[in-house]
Amino acid sequence: MRQPFRERLQSEEILVLDGATGTELERRGFQLNAPGWSASAIREAPELLLEIHRDYIAAGAEIVTTNTFRTHNRNLGDTKWAGESRVLTIEAVKIARQAAGEAYVAGSIAPLEDCYSPQLTPPQADLEKEHQQMVENLIAAGVDLIIAETQLTIRESETIARICSTYPLPFILSFTCGRDGKLLSGESLAAAAEAVLLYSPAALLVNCLPVEEVLDRMIELRSVDSRIPLGAYANSGRLRSDGTWESTLGINPAVYAEFAQTWKEFGIRIVGGCCGTTPRHVSCLIKMV
Repeated sequence: MRQPFRERLQSEEILVLDGATGTELERRGFQLNAPGWSASAIREAPELLLEIHRDYIAAGAEIVTTNTFRTHNRNLGDTKWAGESRVLTIEAVKIARQAAGEAYVAGSIAPLEDCYSPQLTPPQADLEKEHQQMVENLIAAGVDLIIAETQLTIRESETIARICSTYPLPFILSFTCGRDGKLLSGESLAAAAEAVLLYSPAALLVNCLPVEEVLDRMIELRSVDSRIPLGAYANSGRLRSDGTWESTLGINPAVYAEFAQTWKEFGIRIVGGCCGTTPRHVSCLIKMV
């Protein structure tokens, strides 16, 4: 019988998270067009989405992430699925659960606006309403845990953490940082960690940054709390200031795993992949752990 997530997190073996969903959909031929982006695949390519989840499980992932990164009502407002946030979220979780087997299903919560534009973070009332609905939708759909990903401001990440803390389901906060090591809002990662730790997350992670920058972020998080489980899932590249994508050393799955080995030696508990990573990256991570 599968261990409760928090118990599994305390065991000696590292938990391996899956890799990217959005870029993997695109790599396999599905067009990620505005305004639906990856959420469109829930209705327009459910078989492909299921295939991607299954490939990550086959590669050895112990956590599969739901394709709910863009299923807030706010995100769907300009699509043909406006008002269907709850239904789409439940469908996405069902697809992930169909692939998961004994793996944990993590319900993804994204920033309400663009992940690289902290200045677009909505007013507090909007954050409260939308994230409350998303947490309730994910719980109703039956996820095993919640992962608030790619968080770029303290205000939004703290809001999500506070809402999640009112439910018994374990939750994880994952932050993204710029080259200066700060959140994209300009706030310090340490300050963000201090803010959300008040709500007892199961772990703190960083994601959506190049592999070369992960270890320094782990060191900063560890300086805030020596006991909280840490984790990372990096990109295979980075987004340039002009909006184009630049591949980094992480594009090679074996090299990615070499970087992850240093994170393992540092003591992280969760490792996976973000933008540009594939089932091959997860396979290499499994060999590493």
